[in-house]
Amino acid sequence: MNEDTLRDEINKRFTLNWLMQGAAQHAGMTFHHVVRHELNAIDPELVNLYDQYALINLLQYWHLAGVMLLGRPTRFWRRAASDPTHPFFRHPVLSRHGGMLAAAARERGIQRCKEKGFWQLRYFFSFQVVSVVGRLRVKEAGHSTELIDLAKKAVSAVWGISRDRLDAALTTHVEFGKLSKPRTAGGRAFRMSAVGYGGVMQRDGSLVVVSRGTNWQLVAKELVKGTGELICLHGLNTLSDEMYQKVIDAADGVDFEPWMLQTGGELWRRLLAVLPAGRPLAEILMHLARLPARSLEALMLGVIEQPQWASELLAGLGKVNDY
Repeated sequence: MNEDTLRDEINKRFTLNWLMQGAAQHAGMTFHHVVRHELNAIDPELVNLYDQYALINLLQYWHLAGVMLLGRPTRFWRRAASDPTHPFFRHPVLSRHGGMLAAAARERGIQRCKEKGFWQLRYFFSFQVVSVVGRLRVKEAGHSTELIDLAKKAVSAVWGISRDRLDAALTTHVEFGKLSKPRTAGGRAFRMSAVGYGGVMQRDGSLVVVSRGTNWQLVAKELVKGTGELICLHGLNTLSDEMYQKVIDAADGVDFEPWMLQTGGELWRRLLAVLPAGRPLAEILMHLARLPARSLEALMLGVIEQPQWASELLAGLGKVNDY
């Protein structure tokens, strides 16, 4: 097996995972507004609480508990660009732009805190977390069926996936399927504190998207991630069994998720800004997944560095066969 080819495929898988996590993080910020009228009918405070919970999910990486579990984001991304032992060192986009995207996401989150009435200051953050989580538990109590239906409705409307292929539950028992083994102490800690999981499982000869979360925002977010994973299988189906296993072993895992979550939402936001009008998101993501590894890498660099050029390429994506 050619080592350069393997590295290209690992980098491609990292990029696709990054896009899945980015879509999920962006959904966490926006999806409750897609069904805000229905949520208001359940309780008029829910939408603002989901806004605040989304900010918790983003900004936690820069606060004490997150830093203690995972380390400082600035140090992690600095090492990505300079340390050959870093898992993202050989990924041209993550190593070059991860730190910038993380800083941009944090700044955007801080600005949203002012709009949403959330105090993200160091000594208030943990108190706010306890308050928001507790209030959501009270507000959602007794509305599980309605909330699950709304999560499926939002995901189906945005991604065009049939509700019959979505399996979601509000629960504290969020793990399902075969989970990958964490590589680091930070990964083990991240798994132990997980409050939501999403993925793809095979049932009765069909692939379904499964989501488990402790609140509605997490359920919707994990449904988006699982749908992204289902679509991105188009980027793996041409690999040999041996290559597939090596790529998955190298690129998939809970250790990478927090870093892709803290940067992926900003990457996804920039991708959305250059997408052609009128093209379904699922179709675009499918064509991205089918691109050769280095073509996908060049396009993602373009989204960040040359958005006009990237926009022109995306307009023709899937319409020609020789990109």
